[in-house]
Amino acid sequence: MSEPQVVNPAQLQVEETPQAQVTEPAKPVPKVITKASIRKRVWNHFSENKLGVFPPHYGRIPNFADADQAAARILELDVFRSAKSIAVTPEKVVELVRIKTLSHEKDLYVPCPGFDYGMTKKIELVFEQDIKSIVSRRGMECFGRRVDFKEKIHIDLIVMGSVAVSEDGLRIGEGQGFVDLEYAMLKDLEAVDDKTKIVTIVHDSQVFDMPHGIFKKYDVPVDYILTPTRTIKVERGLPKPEGIVWGELTQRRLRNKSLLKKLRRKYESEGKDTTLRKETKAEKRMRNQLLRPTRYIRSKPKLKIKNSAGSSPVQNEDGTSHRDSTAYVESVPSPKIFRRRKKYKHIDYSLRVSNIQRNVRVSELKNALREKGIKPCNISWKGNQGYCFLHYSKKQNIAVEGSDAINNVIEMIQELKLNSDTDKNLSVKVMEPITRIETVNVTAV
Repeated sequence: MSEPQVVNPAQLQVEETPQAQVTEPAKPVPKVITKASIRKRVWNHFSENKLGVFPPHYGRIPNFADADQAAARILELDVFRSAKSIAVTPEKVVELVRIKTLSHEKDLYVPCPGFDYGMTKKIELVFEQDIKSIVSRRGMECFGRRVDFKEKIHIDLIVMGSVAVSEDGLRIGEGQGFVDLEYAMLKDLEAVDDKTKIVTIVHDSQVFDMPHGIFKKYDVPVDYILTPTRTIKVERGLPKPEGIVWGELTQRRLRNKSLLKKLRRKYESEGKDTTLRKETKAEKRMRNQLLRPTRYIRSKPKLKIKNSAGSSPVQNEDGTSHRDSTAYVESVPSPKIFRRRKKYKHIDYSLRVSNIQRNVRVSELKNALREKGIKPCNISWKGNQGYCFLHYSKKQNIAVEGSDAINNVIEMIQELKLNSDTDKNLSVKVMEPITRIETVNVTAV
């Protein structure tokens, strides 16, 4: 057996490993500031600090608790006092401005949704309607008079909400571009000019510096910023758009804007360039998603375990039971839910009852009418305004019958005393027959 060979350690060749290269840590990529990132920052700030109030602020112009306090500052501006016609956007945050405009007997204009049937709407006072209901979303749709683009009007002041603004006049809206397009169209129609001032109402946290590079020539700047604690006047006003920039519009904008189509045909007849920009792939993808019909996913059917041999389980020798291995799953569809539509009773005549004290509740009126046996079908309650409507049907069982039933009901209502503190009798007036109740606050009796 040979002896093992002894190796001298000095004779071993040790391979030197290359020294590891020391690399510096990668620098973080600077975050690109865009309008979308600024909007997200503001909306998240409102959610984290619980600043927003109705309606939800994500994707909209935020509304906050002290919005009325900020809007009240507009009464201190000379541009508001001297203005004769004021255009106010329909956001909730500027609702008080719409109220102050009408209460100071100034012409109030609001934009038409999508410019489908006019340039703007003129809101006018309506008899027996409070101002707050007139300037609401529903009130502006009902009581607004459409102003065609052929009419010559001039707007002295524009008041709008914003998502973010800077002290040098930069403004970011909700991201749809409606305000910028509306201003450009009004500028082309000579309804506004460079003397028209723009005021925005925001929370103090919505005012901060923003880079100028993210704004385009069609973005509308502001001249005054009103917050609950400050009134900021932009010293160096930024240039406003000169009109519609057709090169920045796509075919998607013209699809649902009838007024924009009319203006384009008018400019084309005058020989002006109205070439539109082509849509990008991202814009086409978004447009296809918006045009895609909504898919309603059916709920999964309930699963029911059923034994193949029958309904009873199999008994074991030790007395226990088990399910047969041949059991299968039977699909049991969920039952359909049928909702019955509410049936409205036919109304033959209605009575308008006025001189109602503001502290009177509708329950007190109901009890008094039941005691007299003249309970109506429905009550349209406007007690905070001092009146209500009683709707009657000839088919209902009331204590008063005959041809003079209406006069007898009126006499009995006039004798009612809903409040012992007043000596005024209720005033009753017969209204036109109503077959469908279109007023709000309808209370079924």
